[in-house]
Amino acid sequence: MKIESVTIKNFRTLKDLKVHFDSYYSAISGKNNAGKTTLIKVIRTIFRGDTHKMFPFREDQDIDYEEDKTQWETESPDIELEYVMSVSSQSDPGLFTFVEKLHERKIESEKLALTLNMNYSKDGSSQCAARVDGAPLGDYESNEILQKLKSSDVAFLHNSTQSDIGIVMSSKARMMFHELMLSPDEKKELAEAQKRVQNKVKKLAKSHKEELVNLLGHLEDKYDVEFTIPEAFFSRTMPFGINLTDKNVEVPLSEWGSGTKNRTQILMSILHANRIKTKEDSENKITPVIIIEEPESFLHPSAQAEFGRVLRELALDLGIQTIVTTHSPYMLSQENPKSNILLDRKEYRGKLKESYVVEIDERTWMEPFSEILGLDNSEFSNWRDVILSNTGRVLLVEGEIDKAYFSHIQSLNLDYCRLPSGVEIVPYGGKDSLKNTILLKFILDKFDHVFITFDLDAKQEVEKHLQRVGLQESKHYCAIGLSSGGKDCIEGLVPQRIVAKVHSENTDLMMQFASQDNKVRVKARDTLKKKILEEFKNTTELTRTEMKGFHDLFKRVCTAFA
Repeated sequence: MKIESVTIKNFRTLKDLKVHFDSYYSAISGKNNAGKTTLIKVIRTIFRGDTHKMFPFREDQDIDYEEDKTQWETESPDIELEYVMSVSSQSDPGLFTFVEKLHERKIESEKLALTLNMNYSKDGSSQCAARVDGAPLGDYESNEILQKLKSSDVAFLHNSTQSDIGIVMSSKARMMFHELMLSPDEKKELAEAQKRVQNKVKKLAKSHKEELVNLLGHLEDKYDVEFTIPEAFFSRTMPFGINLTDKNVEVPLSEWGSGTKNRTQILMSILHANRIKTKEDSENKITPVIIIEEPESFLHPSAQAEFGRVLRELALDLGIQTIVTTHSPYMLSQENPKSNILLDRKEYRGKLKESYVVEIDERTWMEPFSEILGLDNSEFSNWRDVILSNTGRVLLVEGEIDKAYFSHIQSLNLDYCRLPSGVEIVPYGGKDSLKNTILLKFILDKFDHVFITFDLDAKQEVEKHLQRVGLQESKHYCAIGLSSGGKDCIEGLVPQRIVAKVHSENTDLMMQFASQDNKVRVKARDTLKKKILEEFKNTTELTRTEMKGFHDLFKRVCTAFA
């Protein structure tokens, strides 16, 4: 099942709000009190999972009109909630067939569009109206679907801010509970094993009972002793301990950091949801939705970056909808910015009023990132390709011309000028982009391995900023060019005969370098750079001696990625 959209009217700060969930992964961000938790509460009103014991939702999920209405409204408008979801006959047969029977007609497509409209009035009454592929159902059918959703495990919620959810104390270690999802054959096999264990336990209990009776006999008050085995001991929910192994050293769960515990519990929830989707053959199967509040909790930024990638990849690869609330830029979708949902509050006479969704499109893709990092949108203009890059190892180059040189030389298949496999070349838009250390640190943590290049003439200007975030020359960055007049840039590595040819054929551009108009000089320089690049690409015979400068550059890059 996938929630496509939620529309909310007159619910707390969500006076008139519509949220679209474009992808299987959605990240809800915004300042404190922007409405993130309120939006989650609306989703949890009908998408529940109380019978799932791994991550219990401890708050009241029902709507209370007086408590949940928009408090600054002088009138008493109804609370209106609309949920639009897609239901698959393959992944959600339990809900698909249930709706199909109530609809009293055969649904030919593999997916149906289910819409639920909830209305809560001041007098405490509520109404539900359902539509299937746009066709309305009756009151009885609508309420049956609502109860089906509420009584099914259709949402797994994990609130990372609540410590040690799903962890219980034992005498030796803290253990995590995981509900095993068993097939009919597995259940039968387990039942037979349980019966054998029960008989053994009863024998052991009998001797313990006799010993306890003898001990109690010394007391003045007399007691009858009866031992019982908790039913949950033999249920599908079974406790097990987990150890992590780090270089052959076992680490008991009680010694894990909070961030590691949190990640593991979240991954167990995803594992459980995927097992339901792929292993469960029951006609009642409904693939759950994963809801995670602040998955970045207790994690270092580099670990946040890794975990964010993992969550996004799992959601898309497994086809399991994952909705997170976050204050971390690493949890935002960097592959599909439109799936990021940014909430903000309107202000009236100095007081915060209703929440609204900030529009995210091709022009405003950076809004959620800039809000979290506290930066101006303009700071992101040159970093778009870098932030939206979906790779682990990246060579950051100053501009498109630098990228063109690296890409062209790669295409020549020279054995002495090759980049390591899996390294993506991404331009960052000029030296000034490297001066924002906040954004630069975010970029560095985003990738597994980064190497930065820039023109030699910018070294003195940018190196101090790189070193401020802990980068080292040769290991993390290098300057391109030769320590010679006019050659302290990537064009300085181009064979001299190519540069001389371009200069001789473009004397008018060369003369413009003497202009007192800076715009004229810059335009002439950029035009010459493009012409030199084109001449370089059109030159078919290049000796190894002529390519020495590029050879040394490629060697430095390869050494850094080794």
